[in-house]
Amino acid sequence: MRIRSLLAPAVLGAAALITASLVGAPTAVGGGSTIVASDFSFTPSKTTVAQGTSVSWSFQGNHSTTSNQDFWDSGEGTTPFSEEMPSAGKFPYHCTVHAGMNGSIAVRILATGSPGSGWTLRWAASRAETGRAFDVQYRRAGTTTWQTFRTDITAATGFFNRTRSGTYQLRARTTNTAATPDKESGWSPILSREIS
Repeated sequence: MRIRSLLAPAVLGAAALITASLVGAPTAVGGGSTIVASDFSFTPSKTTVAQGTSVSWSFQGNHSTTSNQDFWDSGEGTTPFSEEMPSAGKFPYHCTVHAGMNGSIAVRILATGSPGSGWTLRWAASRAETGRAFDVQYRRAGTTTWQTFRTDITAATGFFNRTRSGTYQLRARTTNTAATPDKESGWSPILSREIS
């Protein structure tokens, strides 16, 4: 009886931690992510997904999901809408029906390799489609100025291996070159990698 009463708080605490981590996690990895448009908000309003993830919007009432940089536009209505997020960046969007109803999707840059041999960076799931291009920047930890690694390119990957060792921060964005003038997404979440 005493063991059961001692274990009960620990079990309840672990269950609360697991529930809290699941409820507060607007991050999708792989397969998909669903955003609900209801009343005057998107839920979740901010989402981080992996490259190639399909994001779906479920509309409860008349809404739209419209990219601020013209990457997508569902049109107004109640029909669910999906958009694949193939490349790194931060993609703000809004509802054209309800002023002030906004959201954003962040897509990460990826890196494979090692500090000693360098990193293959992937900022897109595949080569850019017509009307798209990518910019990639880096900075050494402790500095404030971003340096250009690649600009206005259509390739999906590049090899990163600076001659100076240290920690480097990397970020990428996607440009809609079909828009007039060109419109850039925001920068992706920062990825840090060591070079030795």
